[in-house]
Amino acid sequence: MLWEELTSENFAKAVQETGGVCVLPIGVIEKHGQHLPLGTDMYAVRNLAERITAIEPALVFPYYFFGQINEAGHVPGTIVMNKDLVLKMLEDMCDEISRNGLKKIVILDGHGGNKFMLRYFMQTLLYKKKDYAVYLLTGEDDARDRYNMAELLKGGAFGGHAGNYETSIMLALVEELVKMDRVDEAGSDSYGRLDHLGDVYTAIGWYAKHPTHQAGDPGKASKEAGEAIIEIIVKIFAKQLKLVKEDTSALQLQNEFYEKCTAPK
Repeated sequence: MLWEELTSENFAKAVQETGGVCVLPIGVIEKHGQHLPLGTDMYAVRNLAERITAIEPALVFPYYFFGQINEAGHVPGTIVMNKDLVLKMLEDMCDEISRNGLKKIVILDGHGGNKFMLRYFMQTLLYKKKDYAVYLLTGEDDARDRYNMAELLKGGAFGGHAGNYETSIMLALVEELVKMDRVDEAGSDSYGRLDHLGDVYTAIGWYAKHPTHQAGDPGKASKEAGEAIIEIIVKIFAKQLKLVKEDTSALQLQNEFYEKCTAPK
């Protein structure tokens, strides 16, 4: 059920029917090569949320693109926001979702650059008592399924940002927005300008590798691969969403934690 398409009366019913569970898909607006739209992450994660909740019913929050994308500020069309505002907006959105009766908020991340920010955000929520629990769906441990996804690309490299993987998904979801005749292989390889640092992390690391803001050659992407990949992803996350819906411990333990914080012993 899509939040924005419901009437006020039907919204109240949907809260009851879903057990007060809301999926919040988060993307960003950024360059995805020359062939994919700026809203790729936002479109993809929202579409995936719709497919997941068709299996495990939950309310789906409206399109949300206020994520972390500082590393792409040098390319046209990127929307970069103040770091404090990004976190404050997300907390306010969660507060508002809760005020509307949805006490389980499930974040579905559609942008790799949000990974650490979202985990930090969730930890900060412990600073002040909340009447809701936030969950983050992840598929990082499903190595076998990720291998299967790579195999589905028919010999093409799995690809990073705007590569075979993302392009195949977009071909399956919104083919009309994909411009395969504009595929540019120039960004497929890393520039390796900080390779001498090994695994040492720096904020400028992504730009050092991919100043064109593309990682991977999307030339072997296909709609068929995208549909098969989406089927795998939806299966993974529907299973996790089911676990969240059945959970009765997270909020209880959270309240216990808040109580103990008032008088630590």
